[in-house]
Parts: sequence; C-alpha cells; structure tokens
Amino acid sequence: MKAEAIVIHRPERQHPAHRFLFTTATLMAWMAWVSLWLPLATLIAWALGVRLGYVEMMVREHGHGGQDLAKLLLLAGLCAVVMLAWSSYNYLRFAHLDRRRRSRAVERRAIAVALGVQQDTAAWMQRAPRMVLEFPDGSDVIHRDDDAPLACAVNG
Repeated sequence: MKAEAIVIHRPERQHPAHRFLFTTATLMAWMAWVSLWLPLATLIAWALGVRLGYVEMMVREHGHGGQDLAKLLLLAGLCAVVMLAWSSYNYLRFAHLDRRRRSRAVERRAIAVALGVQQDTAAWMQRAPRMVLEFPDGSDVIHRDDDAPLACAVNG
C-alpha cells in the first residue's frame, strides 16, 4: 500500500465528526511544531533585549544595579549547573543500556496456519524484505507487488 492510498482526497465526503477530529489533530500537531521553535525565538528576543537590560539595570540604577545583575547571573549559572548535573546523571545511568529486545521468531508453520497458506509460501514470507497482503472477504490471501495490480493469489 502506498502512502497516497491512505490520504483522503475528497474531504467533503468525510463525516463531519471525523473532519473535525482530524482538523483538531492537525492544529495540535502544528502547535507542537511551532512550540519547538520557541527556544530560538526566546534566544533572539533575549539577545535583542540585552542592551535594554543593561541600560535599565546599570545606567539608570533602578534597584541596586550591579548587585541585581550579579544575582541574575548567579541564578542563571546555578540553573546551568543543575541542568548539567541532571543530564550527566542521566547519561551515566542510561547511556550504555540497550533496552530494545529482539522480537521472537515466528515459526513457519504458525505463519502458514494463521494465514492459510502453504509451507513454501510461508518460507517466502519470512525471507521477503517487504510485501503487501490483502485479505478479501473470501478465504484467499492475495499478494500484491507495490507497483503492480493484483499479482497472484495464494490459496490455502
């Protein structure tokens, strides 16, 4: 099955509830994508506001000037140290772990019985890098190449 086969080209035929659900999901995905750019936008805004902050804190001497700036820099450094310590801890704890498990091999007989095909077809299915199988209402399993229409029918 090609990716284009699952895309709806005629949305007016889609049920309004489904269309609303998909529109909402798309909107949420776009919002998540935009939120990934927020740190860059914050960095640019911060870079543009550095001079203004210097003028307000040092030149005009609101509050305590240099002391406030020193406290702010100390807090920023402390946050950086905490984040560095946390990320180092996680790296040391999880960096060399391989938590992926190998999937268990399925026997050829189980494939043949489950799909209702012969043993040699099940052997071919285990070796194939990819395949498209269709299960129509009847008992036949139909194999189809990606680029070709119905290629062959496999009977049990």
